[in-house]
Amino acid sequence: MGRRKGTPFFNTCPNFHTIIGAKFSVHIMVLFLIIAFLPNHVTSEEVESQDTRVLLDVNVMDSTCLDEESCTSWRPNNLIEYFGADWCEPCIEVEEEIRSIDSNQSVIIQHHPSNSDQTFFIQSKMKFENQYRLLFIPSIVVNGESLLTGSSQALEINQVLENQNQTFSGISDISYMNGTLYWNASDGYNLNIWKLENTMHEFENYSHPNLATSLLSFKSENKSANISEWLENWDGRLVFMLEDIGPAKLISASTLPSGNYDFNSDDSKYSEELRNEKLNPSTIAIITGLIMLAILLPALIMFQGLRKLEPEDKPEEEE
Repeated sequence: MGRRKGTPFFNTCPNFHTIIGAKFSVHIMVLFLIIAFLPNHVTSEEVESQDTRVLLDVNVMDSTCLDEESCTSWRPNNLIEYFGADWCEPCIEVEEEIRSIDSNQSVIIQHHPSNSDQTFFIQSKMKFENQYRLLFIPSIVVNGESLLTGSSQALEINQVLENQNQTFSGISDISYMNGTLYWNASDGYNLNIWKLENTMHEFENYSHPNLATSLLSFKSENKSANISEWLENWDGRLVFMLEDIGPAKLISASTLPSGNYDFNSDDSKYSEELRNEKLNPSTIAIITGLIMLAILLPALIMFQGLRKLEPEDKPEEEE
C-alpha cells in the first residue's frame, strides 16, 4: 500500500462534493459582506425626520367648572410662558402688554424662577434652567419653541402671536368628576398640570392673574388620578401640558437684530451628530461584517489548507 504524502487537518478527508460546497459557501459569504457594507440612506433619513418637539399639546380647565356636573378641558390657540420677577422693573411694562392678550384664546402661565421673589416656585426655576435653558428675565416662550428674551423683545408678543400657526395634538379629552381627573392622551409622555392662581405683586398695587404656584405630573398612560385634595380651597386655572422629556429647541421670534437666531444651534447640532453616530446603519453594517469575518476566518484558513493537499497516491499493484 502506498503512503500519504500529506496529512489532512483534523484527520478529515475532503472529497469533491465537500470542496464544491465550501466554494459555494464562500461565495455566499462574500456576497453577504458586500451587501452588508453598502450604506443604507433610507434609515438615516427616517431618523433625521423624527419630530423633536418637546411640547405636544395643551389643554385648559378653569376652577369655575369644577363644581359642575360635567367639567371638560378646552384647547387654546397658543401657550404663552412668561418668566418674570417682582423685583424686575422692566417686567412691569411687559406684564401690562401681556394683560392685553385675550386669555380665552391664548393661555398664559407666569413663572417666577428667581429665588429672590417671595412667590418663587422651584418648578418654574427648573423649567427656566433645564427645559428652556434661559438666561435673562424677562423672557417669553410661545408654544414651547418661539423665544422673546429681554423687555424690548417681550413687547413684541402680540405681533408674534399673529404669526403663530402651531397645531397641538396628543390629548383627546380631559374631564373632572367627583374629585377624579380623567384623561385620554398619547402614551409615552408626561402630563404636567400647572395650577395657576391670582397672586398680588410684592411691590406694586396689582396682581398676577396666572401665576404658577403648584405642579403635578403623571404618566400619560395612567388615564386618571384623584386630585381633590390638591384643588381644595383653590380658585384659578389648570393648564395641562403633554410633554416629552428633554430640553426644548428654542428659536428667536423677535424682529430685532438678535432675532432669527437659533439659541440652541450648537446643542442641536451636537445632538444630531450624536444621534446619527449612534444610529448610522452603515457603521452598524461595517461592525457586523468585521465580526462575521473574524468568526469565519479560521474556517477560511482551514479550507485553503485543505485545497492545497495533494491527492493520495494510488496503491501499487503487486507483481
